[in-house]
Amino acid sequence: MYFDSHLHSEGLGFSELKKLAENQIKDICSLAFFPVKPRYPQTMIDVFRKLVEFEPVRCKAAGVRMYPAVGIHPRCIPPDYKIVLKYLEEGEWIAFGEIGLELVTDEEIEVLRSQLELAKKLDIPCIIHTPRGEKVRATMKTIEILNTLEFPPQLAVIDHVNFETIDMVFETEYWIGLTVQPEKLSPDDAARIVAEYGSERFMLNSDAGYRDVEIATVAAAAEKIAENVGKDEAIRVAGKNAKKFLRL
Repeated sequence: MYFDSHLHSEGLGFSELKKLAENQIKDICSLAFFPVKPRYPQTMIDVFRKLVEFEPVRCKAAGVRMYPAVGIHPRCIPPDYKIVLKYLEEGEWIAFGEIGLELVTDEEIEVLRSQLELAKKLDIPCIIHTPRGEKVRATMKTIEILNTLEFPPQLAVIDHVNFETIDMVFETEYWIGLTVQPEKLSPDDAARIVAEYGSERFMLNSDAGYRDVEIATVAAAAEKIAENVGKDEAIRVAGKNAKKFLRL
């Protein structure tokens, strides 16, 4: 069975969730995201409540175990976001995500830094977004922030890493997320990366949700890795590493 370490189940229909299970993707981590910029901090709090209280039930009915991650995405920063931070500080969470940088603005940097400081204090794993545009600059700044905070490497995965950024992330000790999706990485790309860099710190995801996507890319990539690198490596990057990172 496979583990999709980063998707947005709220943006998927029930039949799409069933398709995950049909392709042996039985475990998923569903991350907080709101498709329009929130006008109120309470909007994000209700997003978190839905992820924690409702989405696991819906996913279970489709044959999938869902683990929720909560946090302020850089495209979802509401006014008075410190109200959301206070809510996060008072809860018990599996992970923070999806947090990170998009345009690398001062506000984004402050919100990311604040969430990382909180995660370090509470000992919570963080799934960190890097954007399609400004990917190199955003990744470099993310690494700088993590290093400045002396953030525990075992608590951070830098996600959506591609061929532009893999070397700079691999030089760190942080986990590395590979998003297998058209216009990001193909299953062959994922197999090539694992063959070259090893499987110890990598985990696979689809980033599915809210748009026309391929659902079962984690399974497709795992099969390519098993075929071209090895079965043990496929099991690690398509399952074991995500469970280790999330401490499941």
